[in-house]
Amino acid sequence: MIFKLESARRSVEAARALQIASTYSNAIERVLEHALSATNALAVMVRQGHGSVPDFADLAHYMIPLYKGAYALSLAPEGVMRQIEPIVDNRLVEGHDLFEGQDRNTIIRALKNEALFWGPFKLIQGPQGAIGRLPVFLESASGEQYFWGFTVVTLKLPEALENADLGGIEKQGYAYKLSGLNPQTNSEEVISASAVPMDNSRLDVPVRVSGREWVLSVSKIALWQDQVRLAFDVALILFVSMLMAWLAYSIAGLAAQKKKLQEVALYDALTGLPNRRLLTERMETALASARRKNKRVAVCYLDLDGFKVINDTLGHAAGDYLLVEVSRRLQSCLRATDTLARVGGDEFVILLVDLIEVKESEDILGRVIGVASAPVDINGIEVIVSASVGAAFFIPQSGDEADQLLRRADHAMYTAKKKGKNRYLFADDLEVRP
Repeated sequence: MIFKLESARRSVEAARALQIASTYSNAIERVLEHALSATNALAVMVRQGHGSVPDFADLAHYMIPLYKGAYALSLAPEGVMRQIEPIVDNRLVEGHDLFEGQDRNTIIRALKNEALFWGPFKLIQGPQGAIGRLPVFLESASGEQYFWGFTVVTLKLPEALENADLGGIEKQGYAYKLSGLNPQTNSEEVISASAVPMDNSRLDVPVRVSGREWVLSVSKIALWQDQVRLAFDVALILFVSMLMAWLAYSIAGLAAQKKKLQEVALYDALTGLPNRRLLTERMETALASARRKNKRVAVCYLDLDGFKVINDTLGHAAGDYLLVEVSRRLQSCLRATDTLARVGGDEFVILLVDLIEVKESEDILGRVIGVASAPVDINGIEVIVSASVGAAFFIPQSGDEADQLLRRADHAMYTAKKKGKNRYLFADDLEVRP
C-alpha cells in the first residue's frame, strides 16, 4: 500500500508538472510568434515602397516598443544587412551577409514566403539571442517575381521571454530549464533556468516556433518534508499493518489519490475550471455534434486587460483571488451546455455550442464583457479589469478543426486589444475566407 500510495502521489505530481510545462510552453510560443510577426509588418512596408523604406529609422523606433523582446529590426536587401535600428548597439551587424559561407543561389531557390527562426546562438553583437527572417519577393516590371531580400527581427535572450513569466514556474514549487540546439554548433544551449537545479524526474515539453524546436524541462523541487513524510508513512504502516482499519484507510486513500489525479489532469487547480486538455476533448465532441445537427459552434478566446498590473502591485494572492472571482462571473453568463476553460495565466476560452445564429453569441459575449469590467473588492481595495475577446465560428461547411478555430479566435482577441480593449471581435469580420 505504501508503494501504491507513493506511486499515486508521484502520478499526481507528474500530471501537475505536465500541466504547468504545457501552459508555459504555450506562453513562450505566443511571445516568440508575436515578436516574429514584426517581420511581416516590415515586409508590407518594403512592398509598398517597391523595395525601399526611406523612413525606416522612424518606423523601427515606433515598432520596437510594440514587439516586446525585439532587440533590433533590420532590412537585408539581397541578404545583406543594410539598415538596422537601433544602430547604436548594432553597428557590428551592419553589412553582414546572411548568406556568408553558403551557396546563395541554392538557398534562394528553396525559400518560401514564410518566416525562418534561428536560435539560440551568440549574436555578433555579443549576447545570446535569436533572429527571425522573412524572405520578401517583389514583382518586376515584366510581372516576374524576384527575391528582394529579408526583413529581420533580432531577439535578445532570455530578455525576449519576459512576458512568458518563466519565474512563475519556480514560485509554484518546480525547477525548470529552457534550452535549444545552437544551429551553428549543434550543441545544447540553456536559454533560461531556475536557481534550483533539475532532478532526474524531469518532464520535457517541446516549444515549437516556425519550424524550430526548443525544450522546456520541469521537475518538482524536492522538499525535506517529503522524505520525512515518506519515512513516517513506512513506520506507521508497519506499526498497524495487522489492523483492518488501516487497510480500509489505505484503500480509501488510494481512491482519493486517483480522483485527485483525474482532477489535476482535467481541471485547473486555482479556479476549478476545465483545463486545455479537457477543453480539447469537449471541442472535438462539440464539432462532431455540430456536423451531425448542422449547427454552429463559437470558440471565444478571452484575455483580461490590466491583470498583470494588479498582479504585480497587489501580489499573487490578490491576482489569484481576482481570477477566481472573474471566473465565477464569467461562468454565470453561460448556458449549462457551454464550457469556460482556463488555458493560461489570465487567458480563458469560452465554447458556445448548438448555436443557430450569430446573435445568440453576441448576447452572451455582451454579458461577458459587462461582468468582466465590474469592480472587484480585494481586501478593501476596489480594482477594475476588462476583457478582450476574439471569437471564431465553426460551421459544418467550413471544415475547420479545433486548433484552427483557436488560432483564429486568438488572432481576433489580439486585434480587439489593439483596437482599445474591453470589447469582442469576430474572426470572420477580419478575414477574407474562401
